[in-house]
Amino acid sequence: MASLNQFDAGRNVALDRQHRVSRLLQAQKITYLNLIVYATIMVAELVIGYTANISVLVADGLNNLTGVFGAAILIIGLHLSIKPPDKSHLLGHWQFENIASFISASIMFAVSIQILISGFDAFKRYLNGQFVTPNTWSLGISLLSGILIFGLANINSVHGTKLNNQALITSGKDLLSDSFTSFGTFLSIAGAYLGIHWLDAAATTVVGFLILSASISIFKTTTMRLTEGFDPKTIDQYRKTAAAVADVIEVQSIEPRYLGDQIVVQVGIYLADNTKLSTSYVIGENVEKALMQKYDILDADVKAYPISLKRKSDVAE
Repeated sequence: MASLNQFDAGRNVALDRQHRVSRLLQAQKITYLNLIVYATIMVAELVIGYTANISVLVADGLNNLTGVFGAAILIIGLHLSIKPPDKSHLLGHWQFENIASFISASIMFAVSIQILISGFDAFKRYLNGQFVTPNTWSLGISLLSGILIFGLANINSVHGTKLNNQALITSGKDLLSDSFTSFGTFLSIAGAYLGIHWLDAAATTVVGFLILSASISIFKTTTMRLTEGFDPKTIDQYRKTAAAVADVIEVQSIEPRYLGDQIVVQVGIYLADNTKLSTSYVIGENVEKALMQKYDILDADVKAYPISLKRKSDVAE
């Protein structure tokens, strides 16, 4: 693997790392904005929700509480991710970003269960004739919450795509879901304000399931990355790119994995038996350069094998 004091396949490793850290720092600034907005809305919704005994507003406040925790954890994860390589982490600490997302999803899952329980309790109160008439404050804060979080979702999505930061892209999707939840909360409170009291319990339950679904989705993504899973279609693209490099007879193997948002890949290639060592090195560098430039890969390592090994393997089979 490349150190910070050399060029790797024509790339200045130190400058490349500086560029990647700069993108993470920009993502971190946006996450601070997420934290501020989530915290402000969450406090307002919980205070008004508990005061007026509006379960759906409390549920939305708890949903935004997961956003507060998620943003805080992601800030910590991004901060740890930009630490430079050391003796124990030769490629850096990028993986902390995925760990932060996994912890955030765990919190979302736990809160979703609590909200579903609150929805069940709200249904019992409705069946027992215990109705609550919401006030105008609850209408206003739920609508404001939806508008602000929807705007924040777009900011995260746009900058996530621009910075090639999966954490921000995922955060944008989560925020978009949260904005729909807040708009749904507004509609249910408006319905209750008009006398349709069962909407409070129904909306609370829907909010719970939305958060549960979002947490499971994040679990799937982070678990795949932490267990070194990778999209087979992307692997096929890497294989075609490596195979197209001059003098590569065939690609023996492609083994990519995620370090946070960064990708590292090990490649095995078959070369002619009479290929000189110096020539093998140049071909390997060309393969690394092709992959790192086309797919913004953090690091690629190439091993060259004589094609006769492939032929012997075919005979053995």
